[in-house]
Amino acid sequence: MRAVLFAALLASGCKIDLDKADVDANTSGRTCKVSTATVCKEAETMNVSDFTWIKGKIFAANCFGSSCHSGSTASGKLDLTDDPYTALMGAGGTGTDSNLAPGHKRVVAGDPAASYLFFIIHGLDDNPGPFSDPPANVGYMPMSNSTLCCQKIDAIERWITAGAMNN
Repeated sequence: MRAVLFAALLASGCKIDLDKADVDANTSGRTCKVSTATVCKEAETMNVSDFTWIKGKIFAANCFGSSCHSGSTASGKLDLTDDPYTALMGAGGTGTDSNLAPGHKRVVAGDPAASYLFFIIHGLDDNPGPFSDPPANVGYMPMSNSTLCCQKIDAIERWITAGAMNN
């Protein structure tokens, strides 16, 4: 069974640890799951710098529910609907501080480990980076939806690593 899982992970390009057990999606220390859903399979092959894909296939599907990141009164205190790139990267495109982790950028182009966005969607206790767990009333993202599939998390990581371009 382990060999089959390993082969599936190699084929998908997903970066998870086979020794970690799946845990509840709303707790810290959770792991992502490789998915065969069409959008997750599509995430495996998306252009590494395609922010338009991330905005349409990840943010729209996983971040706007329950008005978490929709509109000026978003419960997540970050509106991603009109201009998610500026919300994440600031007007100059060089990053903007996180509301939850002051002094840390939401996205640091080229460095997923230093990007609060990557930390809060990745949600692994052993996640490298300078962050402590998010506040209990917030938790890891997406808060109102299940954990993102590994392929979507990998797509966001590739986008950040490639320079977090607005395209």
